[in-house]
Amino acid sequence: MRRHVTVVPHSPPSAWVRRHTTPAARNPAPALVLRAASAGHGYVFAVRAGLTGAVRAPGTDEHFAADVDACRNPHWLSCSDVLYAGHPRPSADAGHWLREVMAAFPGCRIAAAPLAGGGWAVLDGSAREAVFLAPEVPADQPLLASCLHAWLLTGHGLRDVAGIQVLQGA
Repeated sequence: MRRHVTVVPHSPPSAWVRRHTTPAARNPAPALVLRAASAGHGYVFAVRAGLTGAVRAPGTDEHFAADVDACRNPHWLSCSDVLYAGHPRPSADAGHWLREVMAAFPGCRIAAAPLAGGGWAVLDGSAREAVFLAPEVPADQPLLASCLHAWLLTGHGLRDVAGIQVLQGA
């Protein structure tokens, strides 16, 4: 499966959460809302999947994300910014899988795989080793990878993530 994803990062997060976690007439409710923090920085990421016609805010990150396990079209995979595993993988295999995906699809900016024991393994296209994070984000929330794509675009690295909290999710 491949889909268009829109992520709106907002910092500081507290006022944004109060104003935007309920749908407005022109702005459908987000499929996932996460709060991510690092030392001194906090963001809320509101993610909408599909062409929603939502009102775009400054700093909006729009990209394509694809499930490598389900998408059978190599052209779609090669032009997706975010690739993720549709099925959890053992921690020992996840890093190897992520490196293979990034090598096969060099246009990908970030790849992520849910872990069988909980959490996610994530690899940024500029890094050599996977980062293991987000034990509180369930394996059925692949939009986490899109939030982390937006996190990278705010100028932070994956290793900077100190915590992630799901505020609203499907």
